[in-house]
Amino acid sequence: MSQTVSQIIFFRVKSSVKPEDPVSEEGEALLKIFRTTQQQSGHKHSSWGRTVEDKDTIVWVIDWTDPRSTINIHLLEPFLAPENPQPPSSLHVTFSPPLSCTETLTKNPVTELCTLSFPSDLDVLATRQINADLISFRTTLVEQLPQSAGPRSWSMGHVDRPSKLTHEKSPSGQAFAHVLAVGWENGEAHLKAKETEKFVQGIAPLREKMLPPIPGLEIKHISFQKIEG
Repeated sequence: MSQTVSQIIFFRVKSSVKPEDPVSEEGEALLKIFRTTQQQSGHKHSSWGRTVEDKDTIVWVIDWTDPRSTINIHLLEPFLAPENPQPPSSLHVTFSPPLSCTETLTKNPVTELCTLSFPSDLDVLATRQINADLISFRTTLVEQLPQSAGPRSWSMGHVDRPSKLTHEKSPSGQAFAHVLAVGWENGEAHLKAKETEKFVQGIAPLREKMLPPIPGLEIKHISFQKIEG
């Protein structure tokens, strides 16, 4: 059985690009790219949404059955905001459980996408400890917080491509990353969870090794909608 790989694309569009508006020509053109990608070999599911933090930033997520599959980022160039501080970012992530299983992107009101980066020159033991700390953090929030206060779903995975990301604050100049995709009732629920002692204790071991966020890959909250053919 093939393993699903999710491609996450972050890009900032011109304010005139409105895929949710049926009369927006630029929005319809972008939707056409979304829909055309569904015909590509290996496509399984896809969805898109705007970030709460910046309404002009769109996140497009594609689940592929073939880890080699990808989209041509250059297709997005006509829609990009000219004053973009950051070019589009694309990450291939193997989530556990797969996003298509948790349906976190389309079933939950809000999804938090959190990219955690770590120095690429950490030794094997430190890297293994990060994996253990991530699992422990997930267990703490999913199983130990009251159901009303905890996340609705949780998927996480290592960034497979690119395996190393440029990071100015890393001693080696590079970093590896993990992505958390966490479903919440709303953004306020996430903020309240962050104030709990369980959250603070659970994330503390990770924060000891974490690097500052990579520009363009800061934490984001998105209400996703499924891309229909």
